[in-house]
Amino acid sequence: MENNKSLKIILIVLIILTIIVFGGVTYLYLFDKEPNTQENKQSYSAKAVAAMEEYNILNTVNNREYSKTLEIILEEDLYNSDYLEEYYKINYSTIPNFPNYVAQLLYKNYTSTEINYCLANFKDNLDILLNMDYIDILQYKDITNFDITKLERYLKYQETNTDYDLKTVVTYVNIGLDKDGYSEYVSYTADEATDLTILVNKYHKLPDDYEPDDLVSLSYGSNYKLRKEAAEAFEKLTAAAVLEKVYFYPFSAYRSNETQRVLYNRYVARDGVATADTYSARPGFSEHQLGLAVDVRSSTLTDNLTNSHYEWMLNNSYKYGFIVRYPKGKQSITQFMEEPWHIRYLGVDLATKVHASGLTYDEYYDLYLETR
Repeated sequence: MENNKSLKIILIVLIILTIIVFGGVTYLYLFDKEPNTQENKQSYSAKAVAAMEEYNILNTVNNREYSKTLEIILEEDLYNSDYLEEYYKINYSTIPNFPNYVAQLLYKNYTSTEINYCLANFKDNLDILLNMDYIDILQYKDITNFDITKLERYLKYQETNTDYDLKTVVTYVNIGLDKDGYSEYVSYTADEATDLTILVNKYHKLPDDYEPDDLVSLSYGSNYKLRKEAAEAFEKLTAAAVLEKVYFYPFSAYRSNETQRVLYNRYVARDGVATADTYSARPGFSEHQLGLAVDVRSSTLTDNLTNSHYEWMLNNSYKYGFIVRYPKGKQSITQFMEEPWHIRYLGVDLATKVHASGLTYDEYYDLYLETR
C-alpha cells in the first residue's frame, strides 16, 4: 500500500516536472528568442532579404538591429557595400525620393551625421546640395539665419571676403550686400508697410501709393509729420534732451513717394546716379515714407548734429523708441553714407534690443526678425 502511494507521488512529481520543462522550452521558443536570429529578421521585406542574399550580407544583417533605411536602399537596388555602416546611422524619412537622396549624398562623401542634419532641416532643398560639390554643411549648423537657398551666394561671397567669419558672410548675403542695391528687392504690400518693425532699405521696397493713415503734425510745425505713436515718442525724446540742455529740431519727417522722387531726381541731376545713391534713397525705398523716420539737427546747425549731440542721440534715443539708423562707420552695411541726424522709430522694446546688440538695423532684422 505504501509502495503504491510512493509510486503515485513520484508519478505526480514527474508529470509536474515534465510540464515545467515543456512549458519553459515552449516559452523560450515563442517569446524569448535571441534577437539576432534569422527568424527575427522577418521585419525586412522579402525583396530586401533577397537583395541581402544577392549581396551576401544576410548573415551580417541578421546579427544587427533592423534598419528601415537599409531596407529601402536594398529594395530600390541602391545598395553599396562601402556604406553599410552609414545606412544603419541614417534616420529614415518619408520624404519623396528618400533612398535616392541618401545614395547620392553618400556618393558625394557626406557622412551619416551630415545627411541626418540635411534631412531634418533642408528636406525640400536637398537638390541644392546634389547640384554642387561636397561642402562642409555642418559649419552652418549653429548659424540661425542660414538659408540653404542662398548657399552658392554664401560660398561666392566668402571667396572674395576671406576676412569675414562665416556668420558675417551669411548675414551680409542675406541683407543683399553681395548684389548691387536696387538690383533685387522684396516688395511689401500696403498691410505689411504698417508694421512698426518693417525693414526698408535698398533691398526692401514700399508700395508707391503707400501713405500711413495716422500721420500727425509735430509741435514744431505742420510741415513735420510722423505716425501718431512715433510723433508722441519724438516729443518725449526732445523734451528729455532739453532737460540736459540738448536741443534738437526736426528738418524732415514724413515724405511721400512723390516727394522722395522729386528730391532724388534733383540730387541725380546735380551729382549723378552713383553719388546720389550714396546719400539719398530712391522713391519707394525711403524710411521717410513710413512716417517713422525723422531727420533732426542741433540748434547751431542747419542739417546735422554736433558730435556731442550725436553721442547723446546714440546713447539715449532708444529709451524713447528710436535708433540712429545710419550710424558712423557702418556705410558698408547700410549702403548709405553716415547720417547722424536720421533716426527711426521702432518702439522702446525693439529699439532697446537693437541698441544693446551694437548692430545696424539691417543686421539685427536679418538675425532676429526675418521669418524663414
